[in-house]
Amino acid sequence: MKTTKKVCIVGAGLSGITTIKQLKEEGHQVTCFEKSEGIGGVFGVNKHYDDLHLTISNYFMAYSDYVPSKERLKFWSKLEYRNYLHEYCDKFGLMEHIHLNTSIESIQQNDDSSWTVVTESEGESTTEVYDAVVACSGLFQTPKMPDFEGLDEFEGNVIHSQQYREQENYRGKKVLCIGLGESSSDITSEVSAVAEKCILSLRRYQAVAPRYMAFQEDPYFTIDTSWLTSRIVNKLPKSFHFRSAKKIFKKYLESKNIDVRIRGSWLLHSGSPVNQAVTKNERVFKHIADGHVTPNIGGIERFDETGVVFKDGTREDIDEVICCTGYQLNFPFTDIKINNMRDLFKQMFIPEIGPSLSFVGFVRPQQGGIPVIAEMQSRYLAQILSEQQELPSIEDQKQTIVSDAEFWKKEYYVTPNVASLVNYCHYMDSLAKLVGCMPEIPSFWENPKLRIKLLHGPQFAAQYRLNGPHSVPEKSRKFLLSFPGITSTSKIIYLEISLFFCKLFNWVPKWHLRYLD
Repeated sequence: MKTTKKVCIVGAGLSGITTIKQLKEEGHQVTCFEKSEGIGGVFGVNKHYDDLHLTISNYFMAYSDYVPSKERLKFWSKLEYRNYLHEYCDKFGLMEHIHLNTSIESIQQNDDSSWTVVTESEGESTTEVYDAVVACSGLFQTPKMPDFEGLDEFEGNVIHSQQYREQENYRGKKVLCIGLGESSSDITSEVSAVAEKCILSLRRYQAVAPRYMAFQEDPYFTIDTSWLTSRIVNKLPKSFHFRSAKKIFKKYLESKNIDVRIRGSWLLHSGSPVNQAVTKNERVFKHIADGHVTPNIGGIERFDETGVVFKDGTREDIDEVICCTGYQLNFPFTDIKINNMRDLFKQMFIPEIGPSLSFVGFVRPQQGGIPVIAEMQSRYLAQILSEQQELPSIEDQKQTIVSDAEFWKKEYYVTPNVASLVNYCHYMDSLAKLVGCMPEIPSFWENPKLRIKLLHGPQFAAQYRLNGPHSVPEKSRKFLLSFPGITSTSKIIYLEISLFFCKLFNWVPKWHLRYLD
Protein backbone atom coordinates (compact mmCIF):
# COMPACT_ATOMS: atom_id res chain seq x y z
CA MET A 1 0.00 0.00 0.00
CA LYS A 2 1.55 3.28 -1.10
CA THR A 3 1.50 6.36 1.11
CA THR A 4 0.77 9.74 -0.48
CA LYS A 5 2.53 12.83 0.85
CA LYS A 6 2.06 16.56 0.37
CA VAL A 7 5.46 17.80 -0.78
CA CYS A 8 7.02 21.24 -1.25
CA ILE A 9 9.85 21.54 -3.78
CA VAL A 10 12.19 24.52 -3.66
CA GLY A 11 13.40 25.50 -7.12
CA ALA A 12 12.33 24.57 -10.67
CA GLY A 13 15.79 24.11 -12.10
CA LEU A 14 17.21 20.90 -13.57
CA SER A 15 16.81 19.07 -10.26
CA GLY A 16 13.42 20.48 -9.29
CA ILE A 17 11.82 19.61 -12.62
CA THR A 18 12.68 15.93 -12.48
CA THR A 19 11.82 15.76 -8.76
CA ILE A 20 8.30 16.93 -9.58
CA LYS A 21 8.01 14.23 -12.21
CA GLN A 22 9.32 11.36 -10.07
CA LEU A 23 7.21 12.31 -7.03
CA LYS A 24 4.13 12.88 -9.17
CA GLU A 25 4.61 9.46 -10.76
CA GLU A 26 4.45 7.90 -7.29
CA GLY A 27 1.18 9.72 -6.62
CA HIS A 28 2.44 12.43 -4.28
CA GLN A 29 0.81 15.86 -4.14
CA VAL A 30 3.58 18.20 -5.33
CA THR A 31 3.95 21.99 -5.30
CA CYS A 32 7.12 23.66 -6.59
CA PHE A 33 8.15 27.25 -5.92
CA GLU A 34 10.53 29.07 -8.28
CA LYS A 35 11.74 32.58 -7.52
CA SER A 36 12.47 33.53 -11.15
CA GLU A 37 10.03 33.95 -14.03
CA GLY A 38 10.93 30.70 -15.77
CA ILE A 39 12.07 27.13 -15.26
CA GLY A 40 15.56 25.75 -15.83
CA GLY A 41 17.70 27.55 -13.26
CA VAL A 42 20.94 28.75 -14.92
CA PHE A 43 19.45 27.60 -18.25
CA GLY A 44 16.24 29.52 -17.68
CA VAL A 45 15.01 32.91 -18.80
CA ASN A 46 18.42 34.62 -18.62
CA LYS A 47 19.22 35.18 -22.28
CA HIS A 48 22.97 35.65 -21.84
CA TYR A 49 25.14 33.22 -23.81
CA ASP A 50 22.30 31.36 -25.53
CA ASP A 51 24.75 30.43 -28.29
CA LEU A 52 27.25 28.82 -25.91
CA HIS A 53 27.28 25.04 -25.82
CA LEU A 54 27.05 22.74 -22.82
CA THR A 55 30.07 20.76 -21.67
CA ILE A 56 28.04 17.54 -21.25
CA SER A 57 26.57 15.80 -24.32
CA ASN A 58 22.82 15.70 -24.91
CA TYR A 59 22.39 12.02 -23.99
CA PHE A 60 24.00 12.63 -20.58
CA MET A 61 22.09 15.86 -19.91
CA ALA A 62 18.75 14.24 -20.78
CA TYR A 63 16.56 12.45 -18.24
CA SER A 64 16.23 8.67 -18.53
CA ASP A 65 12.50 8.90 -19.15
CA TYR A 66 12.82 11.38 -22.02
CA VAL A 67 15.91 10.52 -24.08
CA PRO A 68 16.28 12.56 -27.31
CA SER A 69 17.03 9.35 -29.20
CA LYS A 70 16.13 10.85 -32.59
CA GLU A 71 18.88 13.44 -32.24
CA ARG A 72 22.49 12.83 -33.12
CA LEU A 73 25.06 12.81 -30.33
CA LYS A 74 26.04 16.45 -29.80
CA PHE A 75 26.43 19.29 -27.31
CA TRP A 76 23.29 21.34 -26.96
CA SER A 77 23.42 25.10 -26.97
CA LYS A 78 21.94 26.75 -23.90
CA LEU A 79 18.84 27.63 -25.93
CA GLU A 80 18.46 24.07 -27.23
CA TYR A 81 18.67 22.69 -23.71
CA ARG A 82 16.10 25.18 -22.45
CA ASN A 83 13.77 24.00 -25.21
CA TYR A 84 14.35 20.37 -24.15
CA LEU A 85 13.41 21.23 -20.55
CA HIS A 86 10.18 22.87 -21.69
CA GLU A 87 9.35 19.83 -23.84
CA TYR A 88 9.96 17.60 -20.81
CA CYS A 89 7.63 19.69 -18.66
CA ASP A 90 4.95 19.72 -21.35
CA LYS A 91 5.16 15.97 -21.95
CA PHE A 92 4.65 15.08 -18.29
CA GLY A 93 2.37 17.97 -17.29
CA LEU A 94 4.79 19.51 -14.81
CA MET A 95 4.08 23.22 -15.27
CA GLU A 96 0.78 23.00 -13.40
CA HIS A 97 2.76 22.14 -10.27
CA ILE A 98 5.15 25.12 -10.55
CA HIS A 99 4.55 28.57 -9.05
CA LEU A 100 6.87 31.05 -10.80
CA ASN A 101 7.97 34.42 -9.40
CA THR A 102 7.49 32.98 -5.92
CA SER A 103 10.21 33.14 -3.29
CA ILE A 104 10.57 31.07 -0.14
CA GLU A 105 10.53 33.31 2.92
CA SER A 106 10.94 30.63 5.59
CA ILE A 107 10.74 26.89 6.21
CA GLN A 108 10.22 25.70 9.78
CA GLN A 109 9.81 22.16 11.10
CA ASN A 110 6.79 21.48 13.31
CA ASP A 111 6.59 19.17 16.31
CA ASP A 112 4.84 16.50 14.24
CA SER A 113 7.72 16.51 11.69
CA SER A 114 5.66 18.43 9.15
CA TRP A 115 6.97 21.70 7.71
CA THR A 116 5.47 25.17 7.62
CA VAL A 117 6.47 26.98 4.43
CA VAL A 118 5.97 30.71 3.97
CA THR A 119 6.15 32.02 0.39
CA GLU A 120 5.87 35.47 -1.15
CA SER A 121 4.57 36.41 -4.59
CA GLU A 122 3.63 39.87 -5.88
CA GLY A 123 3.78 41.27 -2.38
CA GLU A 124 1.45 38.68 -0.89
CA SER A 125 2.54 36.14 1.71
CA THR A 126 1.15 32.60 1.87
CA THR A 127 1.61 29.99 4.59
CA GLU A 128 1.14 26.27 3.95
CA VAL A 129 1.97 23.06 5.84
CA TYR A 130 3.66 20.14 4.01
CA ASP A 131 4.57 16.59 4.94
CA ALA A 132 7.97 16.94 3.27
CA VAL A 133 10.27 19.56 1.77
CA VAL A 134 12.78 18.96 -1.02
CA ALA A 135 15.53 21.54 -1.58
CA CYS A 136 16.44 21.64 -5.27
CA SER A 137 18.01 25.10 -5.34
CA GLY A 138 21.38 23.73 -6.41
CA LEU A 139 25.05 24.45 -5.80
CA PHE A 140 25.21 27.63 -7.87
CA GLN A 141 23.33 30.19 -5.77
CA THR A 142 25.77 32.03 -3.50
CA PRO A 143 29.09 33.12 -5.05
CA LYS A 144 32.28 32.29 -3.16
CA MET A 145 34.69 35.22 -3.26
CA PRO A 146 38.42 34.81 -2.53
CA ASP A 147 40.06 36.53 0.42
CA PHE A 148 43.43 37.79 -0.81
CA GLU A 149 45.62 40.20 1.10
CA GLY A 150 45.07 43.73 -0.17
CA LEU A 151 42.04 42.91 -2.32
CA ASP A 152 39.93 45.42 -0.36
CA GLU A 153 42.48 48.13 -1.24
CA PHE A 154 42.44 47.37 -4.97
CA GLU A 155 41.02 50.36 -6.84
CA GLY A 156 39.79 48.45 -9.87
CA ASN A 157 36.53 46.58 -10.32
CA VAL A 158 36.14 43.10 -8.77
CA ILE A 159 33.24 40.79 -9.67
CA HIS A 160 32.28 37.14 -9.42
CA SER A 161 31.74 35.21 -12.65
CA GLN A 162 28.03 35.09 -11.81
CA GLN A 163 27.91 38.86 -12.42
CA TYR A 164 29.71 38.75 -15.78
CA ARG A 165 27.57 39.95 -18.69
CA GLU A 166 29.29 41.64 -21.65
CA GLN A 167 32.81 41.28 -23.01
CA GLU A 168 32.66 44.87 -24.28
CA ASN A 169 32.99 46.06 -20.68
CA TYR A 170 36.59 44.82 -20.81
CA ARG A 171 37.71 46.23 -24.16
CA GLY A 172 41.20 47.71 -23.95
CA LYS A 173 41.59 46.84 -20.26
CA LYS A 174 44.02 44.71 -18.29
CA VAL A 175 42.00 41.85 -16.85
CA LEU A 176 42.80 39.18 -14.28
CA CYS A 177 40.68 36.01 -14.30
CA ILE A 178 41.02 33.76 -11.24
CA GLY A 179 40.19 30.05 -11.45
CA LEU A 180 39.47 27.65 -14.30
CA GLY A 181 36.08 25.97 -14.30
CA GLU A 182 33.71 25.59 -17.24
CA SER A 183 32.45 29.18 -16.90
CA SER A 184 35.95 30.58 -16.55
CA SER A 185 37.07 28.92 -19.77
CA ASP A 186 34.27 30.72 -21.63
CA ILE A 187 34.60 34.05 -19.82
CA THR A 188 38.39 34.18 -20.05
CA SER A 189 38.21 33.34 -23.75
CA GLU A 190 35.64 36.05 -24.45
CA VAL A 191 37.43 38.73 -22.45
CA SER A 192 40.82 37.97 -23.99
CA ALA A 193 39.46 38.76 -27.45
CA VAL A 194 38.92 42.43 -26.54
CA ALA A 195 41.19 43.10 -23.54
CA GLU A 196 44.61 44.77 -23.77
CA LYS A 197 45.90 41.95 -21.60
CA CYS A 198 44.21 38.92 -20.01
CA ILE A 199 45.96 36.95 -17.27
CA LEU A 200 44.61 33.63 -15.99
CA SER A 201 45.70 32.92 -12.42
CA LEU A 202 45.72 29.34 -11.14
CA ARG A 203 47.21 27.76 -8.03
CA ARG A 204 48.10 24.60 -9.94
CA TYR A 205 47.81 23.02 -13.37
CA GLN A 206 44.28 21.73 -13.72
CA ALA A 207 42.97 18.72 -15.61
CA VAL A 208 40.95 19.91 -18.61
CA ALA A 209 38.96 17.54 -20.82
CA PRO A 210 37.96 18.20 -24.44
CA ARG A 211 34.38 17.88 -25.58
CA TYR A 212 35.30 15.32 -28.24
CA MET A 213 37.69 12.41 -27.98
CA ALA A 214 40.61 11.98 -30.29
CA PHE A 215 42.83 8.92 -30.69
CA GLN A 216 40.18 6.23 -30.63
CA GLU A 217 38.27 4.25 -33.22
CA ASP A 218 35.84 7.08 -33.89
CA PRO A 219 37.13 10.55 -32.99
CA TYR A 220 33.59 11.95 -33.14
CA PHE A 221 32.48 10.38 -29.87
CA THR A 222 32.10 12.87 -27.05
CA ILE A 223 34.39 12.68 -24.04
CA ASP A 224 31.55 11.40 -21.84
CA THR A 225 30.82 8.55 -24.26
CA SER A 226 34.44 7.39 -24.55
CA TRP A 227 35.50 3.94 -23.39
CA LEU A 228 37.39 5.59 -20.51
CA THR A 229 34.06 6.42 -18.82
CA SER A 230 32.54 2.95 -19.27
CA ARG A 231 31.41 0.82 -16.33
CA ILE A 232 34.12 -1.79 -16.90
CA VAL A 233 36.93 0.79 -16.75
CA ASN A 234 35.42 2.15 -13.54
CA LYS A 235 35.53 -1.37 -12.11
CA LEU A 236 39.28 -1.56 -12.72
CA PRO A 237 41.92 0.03 -10.42
CA LYS A 238 42.40 3.80 -10.74
CA SER A 239 46.04 3.22 -11.62
CA PHE A 240 44.87 1.28 -14.68
CA HIS A 241 42.61 4.15 -15.67
CA PHE A 242 45.34 6.76 -15.09
CA ARG A 243 47.98 4.90 -17.08
CA SER A 244 45.52 4.52 -19.94
CA ALA A 245 44.70 8.24 -19.86
CA LYS A 246 48.37 9.17 -19.61
CA LYS A 247 49.06 7.42 -22.91
CA ILE A 248 46.47 9.68 -24.54
CA PHE A 249 47.99 12.80 -22.95
CA LYS A 250 51.38 11.94 -24.41
CA LYS A 251 49.79 11.63 -27.83
CA TYR A 252 48.44 15.16 -27.42
CA LEU A 253 52.05 16.37 -27.30
CA GLU A 254 52.47 15.09 -30.86
CA SER A 255 49.51 17.04 -32.22
CA LYS A 256 49.94 19.57 -35.04
CA ASN A 257 47.72 21.97 -33.08
CA ILE A 258 49.61 24.00 -30.50
CA ASP A 259 46.54 24.34 -28.24
CA VAL A 260 46.27 20.54 -28.04
CA ARG A 261 49.98 20.29 -27.21
CA ILE A 262 49.60 22.87 -24.45
CA ARG A 263 46.61 21.02 -22.99
CA GLY A 264 48.55 17.75 -23.13
CA SER A 265 51.38 19.34 -21.16
CA TRP A 266 48.93 20.68 -18.57
CA LEU A 267 47.33 17.27 -18.17
CA LEU A 268 50.69 15.61 -17.58
CA HIS A 269 51.50 18.24 -14.94
CA SER A 270 48.08 18.09 -13.26
CA GLY A 271 48.31 14.56 -11.87
CA SER A 272 45.81 11.73 -12.18
CA PRO A 273 42.68 13.02 -13.96
CA VAL A 274 40.56 10.29 -12.37
CA ASN A 275 41.44 11.55 -8.88
CA GLN A 276 40.40 15.17 -9.21
CA ALA A 277 37.77 17.56 -10.46
CA VAL A 278 38.03 17.96 -14.24
CA THR A 279 37.15 21.09 -16.21
CA LYS A 280 35.10 19.98 -19.20
CA ASN A 281 35.80 22.97 -21.43
CA GLU A 282 39.05 23.26 -23.39
CA ARG A 283 38.09 26.50 -25.17
CA VAL A 284 40.65 28.68 -23.36
CA PHE A 285 43.64 26.78 -24.76
CA LYS A 286 43.16 28.22 -28.23
CA HIS A 287 43.43 31.69 -26.72
CA ILE A 288 46.50 30.68 -24.71
CA ALA A 289 48.06 29.33 -27.91
CA ASP A 290 47.28 32.59 -29.74
CA GLY A 291 48.88 34.63 -26.96
CA HIS A 292 45.64 36.32 -25.94
CA VAL A 293 45.62 34.65 -22.51
CA THR A 294 48.71 34.59 -20.28
CA PRO A 295 48.56 31.85 -17.61
CA ASN A 296 50.25 32.34 -14.24
CA ILE A 297 50.55 29.08 -12.34
CA GLY A 298 51.27 29.18 -8.64
CA GLY A 299 48.71 31.52 -7.13
CA ILE A 300 48.35 35.09 -5.90
CA GLU A 301 50.44 36.59 -3.09
CA ARG A 302 48.59 39.88 -2.65
CA PHE A 303 46.92 42.84 -4.31
CA ASP A 304 47.84 46.52 -4.12
CA GLU A 305 45.94 49.60 -5.26
CA THR A 306 46.58 49.10 -8.97
CA GLY A 307 47.74 45.56 -9.47
CA VAL A 308 48.49 42.05 -8.30
CA VAL A 309 51.62 40.32 -7.04
CA PHE A 310 51.90 36.61 -7.80
CA LYS A 311 53.66 34.02 -5.67
CA ASP A 312 56.39 33.71 -8.28
CA GLY A 313 57.36 37.32 -7.46
CA THR A 314 56.03 38.94 -10.63
CA ARG A 315 53.68 41.92 -10.53
CA GLU A 316 51.09 43.07 -13.07
CA ASP A 317 49.02 46.24 -13.38
CA ILE A 318 45.34 45.27 -13.45
CA ASP A 319 42.13 47.19 -14.18
CA GLU A 320 39.54 44.45 -13.67
CA VAL A 321 39.31 41.19 -11.69
CA ILE A 322 36.86 38.38 -12.49
CA CYS A 323 36.69 35.73 -9.76
CA CYS A 324 35.69 32.37 -11.23
CA THR A 325 35.99 30.83 -7.79
CA GLY A 326 32.84 28.76 -7.45
CA TYR A 327 29.95 28.82 -5.02
CA GLN A 328 29.24 28.09 -1.37
CA LEU A 329 26.37 26.21 0.23
CA ASN A 330 23.58 28.47 1.40
CA PHE A 331 20.01 27.79 2.53
CA PRO A 332 18.75 31.22 3.65
CA PHE A 333 15.17 30.07 4.10
CA THR A 334 15.84 27.73 7.04
CA ASP A 335 17.73 27.70 10.33
CA ILE A 336 19.32 24.36 9.41
CA LYS A 337 22.99 24.84 8.59
CA ILE A 338 24.93 22.45 6.37
CA ASN A 339 28.63 23.07 5.91
CA ASN A 340 29.35 20.05 3.74
CA MET A 341 27.00 17.85 1.73
CA ARG A 342 29.25 14.92 2.62
CA ASP A 343 27.68 15.11 6.10
CA LEU A 344 24.37 13.87 4.66
CA PHE A 345 23.36 10.30 3.87
CA LYS A 346 23.97 9.90 0.14
CA GLN A 347 24.38 13.69 0.19
CA MET A 348 20.59 13.85 0.48
CA PHE A 349 19.31 13.25 4.02
CA ILE A 350 20.14 14.55 7.51
CA PRO A 351 19.91 11.36 9.62
CA GLU A 352 18.32 13.02 12.66
CA ILE A 353 15.58 14.61 10.52
CA GLY A 354 14.87 11.76 8.11
CA PRO A 355 13.09 11.80 4.73
CA SER A 356 10.77 14.73 5.49
CA LEU A 357 13.65 17.04 4.44
CA SER A 358 15.87 16.12 1.51
CA PHE A 359 18.37 17.74 -0.83
CA VAL A 360 18.33 16.80 -4.50
CA GLY A 361 20.89 17.94 -7.06
CA PHE A 362 23.66 18.92 -4.65
CA VAL A 363 26.06 16.36 -6.11
CA ARG A 364 28.73 17.20 -8.66
CA PRO A 365 29.64 14.24 -10.89
CA GLN A 366 33.19 14.10 -12.19
CA GLN A 367 31.78 12.79 -15.46
CA GLY A 368 28.20 12.87 -16.67
CA GLY A 369 25.58 15.48 -15.79
CA ILE A 370 23.75 16.65 -12.68
CA PRO A 371 20.22 16.20 -14.17
CA VAL A 372 20.34 12.39 -14.32
CA ILE A 373 21.86 12.18 -10.85
CA ALA A 374 19.07 14.40 -9.53
CA GLU A 375 16.60 12.14 -11.32
CA MET A 376 18.01 9.06 -9.58
CA GLN A 377 18.01 10.82 -6.22
CA SER A 378 14.38 11.86 -6.63
CA ARG A 379 13.40 8.32 -7.68
CA TYR A 380 14.88 7.10 -4.40
CA LEU A 381 13.12 9.87 -2.47
CA ALA A 382 9.79 9.09 -4.16
CA GLN A 383 10.05 5.44 -3.12
CA ILE A 384 10.88 6.38 0.47
CA LEU A 385 8.01 8.86 0.79
CA SER A 386 5.66 6.20 -0.66
CA GLU A 387 7.05 3.77 1.95
CA GLN A 388 8.08 1.35 -0.78
CA GLN A 389 11.63 1.77 0.52
CA GLU A 390 12.93 3.03 3.85
CA LEU A 391 16.04 4.80 5.01
CA PRO A 392 18.52 2.78 7.06
CA SER A 393 18.63 3.37 10.80
CA ILE A 394 20.20 6.63 11.99
CA GLU A 395 23.25 4.70 13.19
CA ASP A 396 23.66 2.92 9.84
CA GLN A 397 23.21 6.20 7.96
CA LYS A 398 25.96 7.81 10.02
CA GLN A 399 28.29 4.90 9.40
CA THR A 400 27.63 5.15 5.67
CA ILE A 401 28.24 8.91 5.77
CA VAL A 402 31.65 8.39 7.37
CA SER A 403 32.66 5.57 5.02
CA ASP A 404 31.41 7.41 1.91
CA ALA A 405 33.22 10.62 2.90
CA GLU A 406 36.43 8.70 3.42
CA PHE A 407 35.99 6.92 0.08
CA TRP A 408 35.50 10.18 -1.84
CA LYS A 409 38.41 11.80 0.00
CA LYS A 410 40.70 9.02 -1.17
CA GLU A 411 39.15 8.90 -4.63
CA TYR A 412 39.70 12.63 -5.22
CA TYR A 413 42.87 13.19 -3.20
CA VAL A 414 44.18 15.73 -5.75
CA THR A 415 41.19 18.06 -5.17
CA PRO A 416 39.75 16.89 -1.82
CA ASN A 417 38.01 20.20 -1.10
CA VAL A 418 35.79 20.30 -4.20
CA ALA A 419 32.29 20.20 -2.77
CA SER A 420 30.12 17.15 -3.42
CA LEU A 421 32.38 15.62 -6.11
CA VAL A 422 31.47 12.01 -6.90
CA ASN A 423 32.23 9.36 -9.49
CA TYR A 424 29.14 9.17 -11.72
CA CYS A 425 29.39 5.41 -12.22
CA HIS A 426 29.83 4.49 -8.56
CA TYR A 427 27.30 6.98 -7.19
CA MET A 428 24.57 6.16 -9.72
CA ASP A 429 25.00 2.42 -9.20
CA SER A 430 24.90 2.81 -5.41
CA LEU A 431 21.58 4.69 -5.60
CA ALA A 432 20.20 2.35 -8.26
CA LYS A 433 20.67 -0.56 -5.86
CA LEU A 434 18.68 1.32 -3.23
CA VAL A 435 15.92 2.16 -5.72
CA GLY A 436 15.87 -1.38 -7.10
CA CYS A 437 16.69 -0.41 -10.68
CA MET A 438 20.29 -1.56 -10.98
CA PRO A 439 20.63 -3.12 -14.44
CA GLU A 440 21.48 -6.79 -14.52
CA ILE A 441 24.58 -7.29 -16.66
CA PRO A 442 24.26 -10.59 -18.55
CA SER A 443 27.15 -12.89 -19.35
CA PHE A 444 28.48 -13.24 -22.88
CA TRP A 445 26.61 -16.53 -23.16
CA GLU A 446 23.26 -15.00 -22.21
CA ASN A 447 23.22 -11.75 -24.18
CA PRO A 448 26.58 -10.56 -25.59
CA LYS A 449 25.17 -7.42 -27.24
CA LEU A 450 23.49 -6.13 -24.09
CA ARG A 451 26.53 -7.02 -21.95
CA ILE A 452 28.78 -4.95 -24.20
CA LYS A 453 26.38 -1.99 -24.08
CA LEU A 454 26.03 -2.08 -20.29
CA LEU A 455 29.61 -2.88 -19.39
CA HIS A 456 31.70 -1.41 -22.24
CA GLY A 457 29.43 1.34 -23.54
CA PRO A 458 28.49 4.76 -22.17
CA GLN A 459 26.64 4.59 -18.86
CA PHE A 460 23.51 6.30 -20.12
CA ALA A 461 20.72 6.90 -17.62
CA ALA A 462 18.41 4.77 -19.79
CA GLN A 463 20.18 1.73 -18.30
CA TYR A 464 18.30 2.40 -15.08
CA ARG A 465 14.93 2.06 -16.79
CA LEU A 466 15.51 -1.56 -17.86
CA ASN A 467 14.00 -2.83 -14.61
CA GLY A 468 12.70 -1.65 -11.25
CA PRO A 469 9.94 0.85 -10.48
CA HIS A 470 8.52 2.77 -13.45
CA SER A 471 10.77 0.94 -15.89
CA VAL A 472 10.38 1.13 -19.66
CA PRO A 473 12.49 -1.91 -20.63
CA GLU A 474 11.70 -2.15 -24.34
CA LYS A 475 12.23 1.53 -25.03
CA SER A 476 15.44 1.63 -22.98
CA ARG A 477 16.85 -1.53 -24.53
CA LYS A 478 16.13 -0.23 -28.02
CA PHE A 479 18.00 3.00 -27.33
CA LEU A 480 20.98 1.28 -25.72
CA LEU A 481 21.36 -1.29 -28.48
CA SER A 482 21.03 1.35 -31.20
CA PHE A 483 23.98 3.40 -29.94
CA PRO A 484 27.12 2.51 -31.94
CA GLY A 485 29.91 0.58 -30.28
CA ILE A 486 32.69 2.71 -28.84
CA THR A 487 35.18 -0.07 -28.15
CA SER A 488 36.93 -2.37 -30.59
CA THR A 489 36.64 -6.14 -30.25
CA SER A 490 40.27 -6.42 -29.16
CA LYS A 491 39.76 -3.81 -26.42
CA ILE A 492 36.62 -5.58 -25.22
CA ILE A 493 38.53 -8.86 -24.93
CA TYR A 494 41.47 -7.36 -23.07
CA LEU A 495 39.30 -5.26 -20.78
CA GLU A 496 37.39 -8.42 -19.87
CA ILE A 497 40.66 -10.25 -19.22
CA SER A 498 41.89 -7.32 -17.10
CA LEU A 499 38.67 -7.37 -15.08
CA PHE A 500 39.06 -11.12 -14.58
CA PHE A 501 42.60 -10.66 -13.25
CA CYS A 502 41.43 -7.82 -11.04
CA LYS A 503 38.65 -9.87 -9.47
CA LEU A 504 40.80 -12.97 -9.08
CA PHE A 505 44.11 -11.45 -7.94
CA ASN A 506 43.23 -7.77 -7.27
CA TRP A 507 45.74 -6.59 -9.85
CA VAL A 508 46.01 -6.00 -13.59
CA PRO A 509 49.03 -7.11 -15.66
CA LYS A 510 50.84 -4.08 -17.08
CA TRP A 511 51.27 -5.83 -20.42
CA HIS A 512 47.54 -5.44 -21.02
CA LEU A 513 47.96 -1.67 -21.26
CA ARG A 514 49.57 -1.80 -24.67
CA TYR A 515 46.22 -2.89 -26.10
CA LEU A 516 44.58 0.29 -24.84
CA ASP A 517 46.54 2.76 -27.01
